[in-house]
Amino acid sequence: MKDKIIKLADKSACTGCGACADACSKSCITMVRKGLHIYPQIDAEFCIGCQKCMKTCPSINPLNSVEVSIQKYYACWHKDLSAVMTSTSGGVGTALAEHAIDCDYYVAGVVLTSEGEVKHVIATNKEDIQAFKGSKYVQSNSIGIYQECMKAIKEGHKILFIGTPCQTEAMKRILHSSLQDSLLTCSIICHGVNSSFVWNDYRNSLEKKCKSHIEKYNFRCKSHGWQKQNGGPNLRVSYEMISGKKADMPSWRNLFHYWFGQHFIMRPSCFKCQYRTEDRHSDIVIGDFWNVEKVLDDMDTCNGVSAVITTTVRGEEFLHTNPYLNATPVDAQKSKSVLKGLINRKSEETQNKEILRMGTFEQEYSQDGFEYMAKKYPCPTYIDQIINKIKSMI
Repeated sequence: MKDKIIKLADKSACTGCGACADACSKSCITMVRKGLHIYPQIDAEFCIGCQKCMKTCPSINPLNSVEVSIQKYYACWHKDLSAVMTSTSGGVGTALAEHAIDCDYYVAGVVLTSEGEVKHVIATNKEDIQAFKGSKYVQSNSIGIYQECMKAIKEGHKILFIGTPCQTEAMKRILHSSLQDSLLTCSIICHGVNSSFVWNDYRNSLEKKCKSHIEKYNFRCKSHGWQKQNGGPNLRVSYEMISGKKADMPSWRNLFHYWFGQHFIMRPSCFKCQYRTEDRHSDIVIGDFWNVEKVLDDMDTCNGVSAVITTTVRGEEFLHTNPYLNATPVDAQKSKSVLKGLINRKSEETQNKEILRMGTFEQEYSQDGFEYMAKKYPCPTYIDQIINKIKSMI
């Protein structure tokens, strides 16, 4: 039985989705920390060489070609303004989840727990899906969610699965072909996922500094609007402690978000992600529609606008039967040219430089810890920001 060789994705390609662990019928794969991220570890003593883990892995299996011509692009926002204002961009994720509940789906999405963990859970009602609102710029713990979704589907339920492109692909791969009609996938326009270990260290440091626990944390708040008057993203972070202390700041003044923006704590596989192409493999794709004013004239972008791409007939039907959404068709080519994060346009040289820089940061962090790195790699000052803006204009 052990004549079959088990070879999963190497460290540079593994997405950390955890589907290999869920696929293993002998439970001999565990996700363990190596550096700043988790990777699969196989217990060779119990492995029977069935290769289910390999067949499920979204990194080592070639992606099926997608008929790009059937993709349709939309600018969307929730009809309920309160849903828009409490979401990252246009509130589309909430609208999709609400419609799914109406259609007797369960919804798998990401929450930030009261303990500070970012993880995938299943919601069965509209009250529970409220926790899915807002971006969480941390790799979600999705270990176990694939098994939970399969169990629900086998019990006769339908699932709307929302996640990163590699997670939605893993969900499709782990589910038997005869059950695929019960699964609808929605992937986000992903710029890369960040270390949950650094996130935990950052939270602990912040709570120690404030002498209080975090009650609310908003990775992207709209206290100053969704977009700046000049059209750029209005990226802000806010949080509230149980003690009552509140903070609201530009993202570059927040250490975790600054490190995220510098790609110091991004997962290695994200730098050369095979999913950041024109091809998209989930039924629906959603994300911030930055630069939407370059595609649609006279568009009010103050509160937030989402980009939605339908890639299958099922995705298109689900969008058009949704009573919670305003959806305006937009030109596909124009949208592709302006959407940030949809397609990786960085040169090989630039990517390799970023990977090298990330590797250096990871090695130092693993050796010296959070507090040391916080002093060595602090947020820029206001003067630094002004200098950087001047340099970018030269």
